Amino acid sequence: MHSIAVRRETVALDPSIRPATPVRVALLVTPDSNLREAAARALERDGYRVLRAAHSGHAVLACLKAGRVDVAAIELSMEDVSGPALAERLRRHCADMRTVFFAKSGTPECEGVLVRPFTRDDLLARVGLSLVALGAGLGSDRGQTGV
Repeated sequence: MHSIAVRRETVALDPSIRPATPVRVALLVTPDSNLREAAARALERDGYRVLRAAHSGHAVLACLKAGRVDVAAIELSMEDVSGPALAERLRRHCADMRTVFFAKSGTPECEGVLVRPFTRDDLLARVGLSLVALGAGLGSDRGQTGV
């Protein structure tokens, strides 16, 4: 007769570990390094993986390297290209990407545009709203936020 030893182990699960969910990826594009870093800190603290770019060339490279960008927060008017033109260029590589635009003080308020000065909460709310349709599986609804 053969005997088989069975070893039982109890593994304690860490309650802070959650099932794997895709990390949201945000791309910040502005020549303003202070805005870029402050916005990156706010988004990172809210759970985003943040890519940073000072101009359109770096933005395209970051998008290609990442493979996926969920939301891009782009300066409305830059020296090398307009924000909307850059967004369209980036969508060639990240078709479901949503956009939010940064504008200088004095720019008229309009849909999808955060006019300076704005708060951390303003940024997180606008970016979050831009991703609502994406998170609900409505990936074909491209473009600006519906705020």
